[in-house]
Amino acid sequence: MGLKTVRIIIALILTAALLAAVSGCRNEYTYERNTIAPEIPDVTAAPTPEAVPSGGTLSVAVSGSGDSINPLSSFSEDLLNIRQFFFEPLIALGESMMPEPVLASGWTSRDAVSWTVTIRDGVRFHDGTLLTSDDVKATIDALKKTDGPFSACVSNIKSAEAKVNSVEIILSKADGLLPWKLFFPILKAGETGSAYPSGTGPFSVSGADRSVSGSVRFGRFEQYRDGRTNIDALELRFFRDASKKAVSGCDIVLLEGDAAIKYGSQLGYGVRRFEDNSLICIVPYMYTGEKITYEIDAKNKIEQLPTKRAEALSINMRKALSEIVDRDRAIERTVSGWGKPYDMPVFDNCIFRKNSEFSTPSISAVEKLLEAEGYKHEGGNTNWFKADDVEKKKPLTVNFLVSSDDVELIHACDSAVSKLKSIGIKTTVRVASGGEYTALLLSGEFDYTFLRLNMGFAPDMDGAFAKGSIFNYNGYDSSWITERLSKAAGRWPGGADAAEACAQFASEYSVELDAVYARLQREIPFIGLYVRTNCLLFSERLHWGDSAGVESWNLFPDIGSWYLV
Repeated sequence: MGLKTVRIIIALILTAALLAAVSGCRNEYTYERNTIAPEIPDVTAAPTPEAVPSGGTLSVAVSGSGDSINPLSSFSEDLLNIRQFFFEPLIALGESMMPEPVLASGWTSRDAVSWTVTIRDGVRFHDGTLLTSDDVKATIDALKKTDGPFSACVSNIKSAEAKVNSVEIILSKADGLLPWKLFFPILKAGETGSAYPSGTGPFSVSGADRSVSGSVRFGRFEQYRDGRTNIDALELRFFRDASKKAVSGCDIVLLEGDAAIKYGSQLGYGVRRFEDNSLICIVPYMYTGEKITYEIDAKNKIEQLPTKRAEALSINMRKALSEIVDRDRAIERTVSGWGKPYDMPVFDNCIFRKNSEFSTPSISAVEKLLEAEGYKHEGGNTNWFKADDVEKKKPLTVNFLVSSDDVELIHACDSAVSKLKSIGIKTTVRVASGGEYTALLLSGEFDYTFLRLNMGFAPDMDGAFAKGSIFNYNGYDSSWITERLSKAAGRWPGGADAAEACAQFASEYSVELDAVYARLQREIPFIGLYVRTNCLLFSERLHWGDSAGVESWNLFPDIGSWYLV
């Protein structure tokens, strides 16, 4: 079926509400800013602001080939992570995850359908030309025509018209979440399809030197609107092999999965580990008897016929597994090792909920749920049987399906299996890949499957469980989600002050999110595990100002404060 985990955004289908539903998160829509101090060895005392060293070339190890750094079309996770070196959005998320202006100076709406976004004066592109509303319109139009990582952000935009110093945006339907979706990079009109388009960030794309194979050098952008950076130049070095990337000796190295653990603490770097933008979920099988067509992509569809199984997994059995699984232990068993049940995901401009501590599995609660299903056992790790199974020929058995292509999913499955066995529940695990896995997934011949879900960038549940969604492989009826949250998204408070309007909207929308995930917990209890960790390696010569924190939703602190020693 293909989850396309390298795609950072999948049409905004997994959102803050879903995260709360699947992982026992707290109910707050927003939360106080959380700053994580980087673990960089303090080899020298930090200089005063007046004495910050200037100059030097910052080297960054990046996966890929370097053929393009266009953020509108590239699905490279590394390039998306470092895009703020070169490109800036209209709006970013600041304190308490609320929208704050970057290239926009403000925004207003009367009805959540018609929006006016005012463009900041005096901002220049890397080629020296001024940013105008035409560039914003061109970027929006390009996204609407491109199947790129940010395209879903503009899918509801009916038209965008450039005015003297603003852009008038008309939506197909009311959406108070639009400010949260305007975080896509703005490129110069006429260059939206270029491999190296002009942006407005602190390092100049226009001056890029690609003469050396395998690397690209960018000069400092002297006309950067927030003042020039302390560092003279930035060099991207591209690697196709993770091991070569890890030992490249670059000042910054982004590593993922096994490589993050294998190399992260061995190379003499200051290491900051952070939870990835992926979520592992244990998803129950639920029979509906419907024939369902899945749109894998624009050209490929798979049709699921009614399965051989004619019954759903009961709500008691789904709740029982939710009680049994030790989430902390599952995290420890995965590649992350250092996974934490809070502060995730870390990716620029993510909206998410701060997760509460995982509760201790309740064996007594599990026993009550199983007994409600007619099962009995003799205590400890003895097998469970139906009360009418006098000869004890059919012990309670939970059947798992897991993809062989994802080591972390297998580790999470192992953890769940070991916990089930410890209280007398037998298990079977079917490991498959490719077409075999897809066929088994659609057959329904399992009780639970492990899926890796990608997180969206805004709390927009529209389509989260729609036909064709990976979440709806067994026909869950989600029309009520779309109806309820579409109505909530249209209740824009208006007003001249954008910050106040966003804060009021967020508060009211949160009430609807609470109701949605509460119902989802009752009807389809997912078990969410934050388990994957990437890491960011910093060389000892890279430092930044004390006031520049590393935020949990942004890989890098304020680039303007960086300096090399």
